[in-house]
Amino acid sequence: MDKLSSSFTLVGIIDGTTINGYVRVYNTPLVQRYNTGTNSFVPDFEKMAENSRSVVVPILRDASTGDVVTPNSIKFMYNGLELTFGGDNLCTNEGLESVFKKLVDYQAAVGSQSYSLPALRVMKNLVPISGYDNDRISVSGTVEVDGQSIPFNELSKEVIIQESTGNQYDVVISNDKGSAITEAGESLTERADIYKDGNKISDVSGFSLKWFKVTTEGDVAMGTAQTQVIAASDVDNKLVVRCDVYQGDILIASGFDEISDFSDPYFVRMDITGIDGTAIRKGQTATITPKAVKRSSGEEASGLVSSWTFRIQDNEGVDFTLTGKDSASFSGTNCQISYEDIKRAKMGISGYVTADIG
Repeated sequence: MDKLSSSFTLVGIIDGTTINGYVRVYNTPLVQRYNTGTNSFVPDFEKMAENSRSVVVPILRDASTGDVVTPNSIKFMYNGLELTFGGDNLCTNEGLESVFKKLVDYQAAVGSQSYSLPALRVMKNLVPISGYDNDRISVSGTVEVDGQSIPFNELSKEVIIQESTGNQYDVVISNDKGSAITEAGESLTERADIYKDGNKISDVSGFSLKWFKVTTEGDVAMGTAQTQVIAASDVDNKLVVRCDVYQGDILIASGFDEISDFSDPYFVRMDITGIDGTAIRKGQTATITPKAVKRSSGEEASGLVSSWTFRIQDNEGVDFTLTGKDSASFSGTNCQISYEDIKRAKMGISGYVTADIG
């Protein structure tokens, strides 16, 4: 490993035992698109077979042994609201009735082994209850350490809600490992499915696909098949891949996926100040400072990185130049993003960071 890229892993230090935690999503990604003024959602969770719907699973590891740790109590939250469940394990909160289902012993593959873990399954479409904005599913609870029940840090996963801007086609990227590589030498297989008016197209022979790695240096072509294999060696802690779908020479839709490599010895903590969470409001400026962190201890790896390379894109995935910068790519220890930048970027900005280490 000679590079670091951004990551969103959370680490908790518990009485001398380090618990590495992250949230993995199995089956279908937590992404849902909608057409304004219609009830057309992509994917449509309510039309899918139940065992194909998104399942949110917290994965906890003891850093000293690498063992997967099973929580002995767990709490699921949606936008900070603790979810409650009835005897059928369906959500009972007002306005969220039957939207989620609690799973007590979901069989989750982590590396080469399967574990029985608590999980949360999405049962209904999330767009109508989201207010057409990104939401967040959070998990907290306790693990047993040396016979004591001790809380672990809250983990979360963003629910991405996207508007289809007059485009009848959509691309949904999924994979067989929940977008996470957990062991050295492991690989996962990405698959791009094409939807039209909310319905998946089974015969994609009339389309051409182009896959890319999205990096700070630019887009790197990968392949043109419907599936692409991503190895651990392809991921410097985090990798964003994009699949562009063409009909003839016309680009009709693009899909994205973010893959994390949890076998790397370091990860990147994105320290964000000046705002609350990830939403920038009028008059605010966010400062984003990447920090290299030791996965084994959760401590900042001082001196490992002297400068980061940033690449900024707008809400449509087009390279975007921040105020005061000469281009979309630049180097530094942090970057600042103002509300005015957000407005110019069509109310959304994506940032990618990479650094050489050693």
